[in-house]
Amino acid sequence: MKGIRIFLLILIILGIIALITQKFWVPKLVDKIISSQKIFAVLPSEIPTGNPLSDGRQCYMFDHEATKDAPYTVNEFLDITVNGKNVIGSKTGIQNGPDMSNGYDGTIAGNIDNDIISDVFSYTIEGSQNNEKEIYRTSAIGLIKLRYPLIEEKQILVPDTSKAYQSLPYARVECTGSN
Repeated sequence: MKGIRIFLLILIILGIIALITQKFWVPKLVDKIISSQKIFAVLPSEIPTGNPLSDGRQCYMFDHEATKDAPYTVNEFLDITVNGKNVIGSKTGIQNGPDMSNGYDGTIAGNIDNDIISDVFSYTIEGSQNNEKEIYRTSAIGLIKLRYPLIEEKQILVPDTSKAYQSLPYARVECTGSN
């Protein structure tokens, strides 16, 4: 009985340590998982581009069904307003997979340079707040998110542009009310 209590105490201590240090090891674990998937490098010049975005409100949707290589279902909705070279808006999403199911939402603020949107996504997921730099490119279908592995710099997650990225297509959809 005493051995079981000691074992349980050790598990509790390890759990507390993991919880306290999650800010350091979770992004590295996620990058490791993403890098273990089969990701093919795509040069920016190989992505079909569209015209620069026009001013006004625009909405986009990304859906990904779970596969063997990417076992998470992801549904995201992006609602942005373009004003000249500035972009503001919101993004909400849900992800479901073998070991987690959660939703997230936040705001987007950034700028447009030709057909590239660079923004910061400030979001809350499972009660934790974070900031992540994102890169999108306009295309004939809507937007393409250039999803690079992330690294932490000055308390913000930023794309590691020295690595290969995945192209995630966001189809343009009708904005209705607050969606």
